[in-house]
Amino acid sequence: MPRAVLKNGVIYPVDPLPPEWADGKELVVQPAEREEDTGEALDCWLEELNAMCADSDPADEALIQAAIEEQKRESKAYIRREMGLPE
Repeated sequence: MPRAVLKNGVIYPVDPLPPEWADGKELVVQPAEREEDTGEALDCWLEELNAMCADSDPADEALIQAAIEEQKRESKAYIRREMGLPE
């Protein structure tokens, strides 16, 4: 079933529509039930994430964190240059 979003009173498809659906075809639209909106689903997701990260290599995590920090420094320096501010 294709998903869609409502924006300014108009329904816009998010997914491709089935080719057998022609213009003028009547459709039934109802709000999506989002499991991820529940606290229980969030707890389950967090448990899965923690399980995946439990055996990660600390050296890899340090490399990732260093790359993130370097990107932050570069982004700030770029914005300062664009604004004509000293670095």
